[in-house]
Amino acid sequence: MVEPGRHSTPAASYDAPHVAANQRLLGLVERALERAVTEQVRPPMGMYAHPSTAENAAFDRAVNEISSHARRLDLRAEELLLAMKQAWSHLAPVRARHLGDRDGDVLAQLVSHAITVYFASRDVRVDE
Repeated sequence: MVEPGRHSTPAASYDAPHVAANQRLLGLVERALERAVTEQVRPPMGMYAHPSTAENAAFDRAVNEISSHARRLDLRAEELLLAMKQAWSHLAPVRARHLGDRDGDVLAQLVSHAITVYFASRDVRVDE
């Protein structure tokens, strides 16, 4: 029986090391995305500019680091994506200064790329 005021959730069934791994990933994701976002040059007001090769590379490095770290921590893809979305939310002020109108597009691209990298790294391990 569940005590009053306590809720039984799937998250409650995780062991402490798993919760700690998720927290470590969230911290890493936030730092990696913040570094990548601060490398972006916000276009002038009302102007949409395509990101430079260097700006794209900053996000690629962040996604590669995040995905490989999630794999090393033995976390599921869903946990990786959740950490990315939480970190993205925490970075709202930084994103506003550096991304401007590109903000929503960037998150969609990051999520898509992270899924690709995460599963590609898993497939490489299976083949080894």
